Amino acid sequence: MLCLLIAAVLGLTGSGGYFSSQKLQAGPHQIELPAISRWAAADSMTMTVNAPAGSTAVLVPAQFGDVFSIESISPQPASVVGTAEGDEFTFDLQPSNGTVTIDFALRATNPAWLRQLGEFRVNGAESGAASVTVLP
Repeated sequence: MLCLLIAAVLGLTGSGGYFSSQKLQAGPHQIELPAISRWAAADSMTMTVNAPAGSTAVLVPAQFGDVFSIESISPQPASVVGTAEGDEFTFDLQPSNGTVTIDFALRATNPAWLRQLGEFRVNGAESGAASVTVLP
């Protein structure tokens, strides 16, 4: 019982804790997304875009859509185009103190063990590969 409590506090059961999220860098931009999530539970992904120049392009890899459904995005994208690589969102952003935050509300659609999500891209800068575990 104590081991389960420690695992939950550390975030190894999803929904908060040190190990439940991961941070990726795509050039000067940061992407924070779940490393461990719970099936059918609400989760989030946050992108911090540095010094956006009007139009900001964000590519969410196709493999991401195999694991998560995007329920809402704030601010709303100006357009979305589906490609073989994934979904490319275009945002018309006004910088505030040099950075803008884009929030994606997510929900895991299936349990998965160390599922590769691919690489994200923000204004042409590519992140490292991400993976996620979705617990039942």
